[in-house]
Amino acid sequence: MLIKFSNKLFYTKQRYMYLEPAVGYVKGKNFSVMIDSGNGPEQVESFLKDLKENNLPHPSYVILTHHHWDHSFGSAYLNIPVISTEKAKNALIEFAHLKWDNESIEQRVEDGVEIQYSADVLKKVYRNHEIKIKIPDISKSGDITLNLGEEKVICFCNDNSHSDDAFIVYVVDEKVLFLGDSHAKNYYTKPMSYDKTKLRDYIDTIKKIDFEYAIPGHGNIFTRNDLLAYLEKEYTKMR
Repeated sequence: MLIKFSNKLFYTKQRYMYLEPAVGYVKGKNFSVMIDSGNGPEQVESFLKDLKENNLPHPSYVILTHHHWDHSFGSAYLNIPVISTEKAKNALIEFAHLKWDNESIEQRVEDGVEIQYSADVLKKVYRNHEIKIKIPDISKSGDITLNLGEEKVICFCNDNSHSDDAFIVYVVDEKVLFLGDSHAKNYYTKPMSYDKTKLRDYIDTIKKIDFEYAIPGHGNIFTRNDLLAYLEKEYTKMR
């Protein structure tokens, strides 16, 4: 389902039970971009169908917010260049060298490098499809700005509690941030937790950005005040 934020900005409704993240779309005069590629072929197919039904042009690039499979594995089914941080590219290169049969996935759960829920959904999503991993075509170790024509997108390189390889994607004229999972806890600690120093840095970083709304990979859209209040509350718990 494609949700219209404005004439130039759209995003999909996330479905957490299938680990389908919100996928963004920004329409420029010269070209358009997709933000995150989704978790696999079915989400990609649905997204492209929605674009066609809304008479929106095919994206020229996809920007990954981070390397986790539910945000990046759809790239292999898009046939367009992928933009990511250098760390995300390196993580996907490592993924490409792993085995993705069920036994190997479960072994990674036992080893603590994958979580059970994620593994279960991955096997469900790819029950009838081959897991293919596309290595990003363009990778950066710092911030980048894309001028789409009458619309500007800034990708802020960010090391946060959830992943150290993130792009926080800012759609300037719309004053919207696409968070990916950058605002979330580390899923691999028990219990899941924030890194105190990284959380403080993250809060201070996004405070400097002139956004009004923030779209997370999973969950409901935030207003600026709601997101900052939530994060400050989480930080206060750690004192």
